[in-house]
Amino acid sequence: MIVGICGPAGIGKTTIARALHSCLSSNFQLNCFMENIREIYNSCGHNEYSSKLCLQKKLLSNILNQDGMKVDNLGAIRERLCEQKVFIILADVDDLKQLEALADETNWFGPGSRVIVTTEDRELLKKHDINNTYHVAFPTEEEARKIFCRYAFRKSSKQDGFEKLIERVTELCSKLPLGLRVMGSYLCKKTKDDWEDILQRLEKSLDPVELDIERVLRVGYDSLRKKDQLLFLFIAIFFNCKDDVHVQDMLAENNLNVRLGLKTLENKSLIQRSIEGNIVMHKLLQQVGREAIQRQDPGRREILIDTDDILTFLENDSDRTSVIGISLDMSTILNNTICYICYNTIWLENV
Repeated sequence: MIVGICGPAGIGKTTIARALHSCLSSNFQLNCFMENIREIYNSCGHNEYSSKLCLQKKLLSNILNQDGMKVDNLGAIRERLCEQKVFIILADVDDLKQLEALADETNWFGPGSRVIVTTEDRELLKKHDINNTYHVAFPTEEEARKIFCRYAFRKSSKQDGFEKLIERVTELCSKLPLGLRVMGSYLCKKTKDDWEDILQRLEKSLDPVELDIERVLRVGYDSLRKKDQLLFLFIAIFFNCKDDVHVQDMLAENNLNVRLGLKTLENKSLIQRSIEGNIVMHKLLQQVGREAIQRQDPGRREILIDTDDILTFLENDSDRTSVIGISLDMSTILNNTICYICYNTIWLENV
């Protein structure tokens, strides 16, 4: 049997897989935990065939505990393991070719074998006919607080006097376990005054480099096609918590297939649906979007969010056709008002 574990980056898929490996591996003749498959596949070959051979060599070397194995053909896994009851975890899969190389058919392994695949891409599991899947949901409010407290206080319970600060952290991290862990470790042993200062700064502009979160979350964005990346940025900046109809109406003239693009983002766990059916992107991914815009060439940005860029555009480059939307926080100027300019239409929203 092949089982899939899917969900957004940082949700805990690999942690769950490690727990399963720890509990179950002794029940099998051979076992293997193979992680960073995406990275291995992209770095160990100049073409599809050599990359697949490299993956097979890595898996067989790991599961048979033999360094420097020679793999001459893509039938090696089946030849070596077809009579063995094995337990294999394939973590961080993002391409169907990787599954074709490592677990193309269940008959590659002996009776009773189990293969667990972790991925952010639900569509990939469907394409490989993996019907036994577990989608990792975000923790509840109480679970999120416990995860954070384990790293901030080295225990699952709250520290007296920190209750409101803990609520602010879980809100900032949108209950994402990776964010809760990193934030907890970052704030550990710091005073309440330090917490207050740090949270005030991070609530205005979360520094993903300092917190080592962006590196993990950015992979999903980087794997998108250009048009899907643009849709991701629109949701991150303008349309979070809006419904499909609103988004499609606003982007109707932008030559984007919004319906298909939203499905892609959802399959890759970059957006979710609220109970009401609205599009939801958590705050840390929104920050990934803002960082992606800041990395672009200033003269070619399609969305402007930096005050200096916006002023320069309005004063000097207002005829620049590359700009599609502007998000300008004018709260210090217009009494808690955010002004959005998009498609030559301006609307004000009190916040």
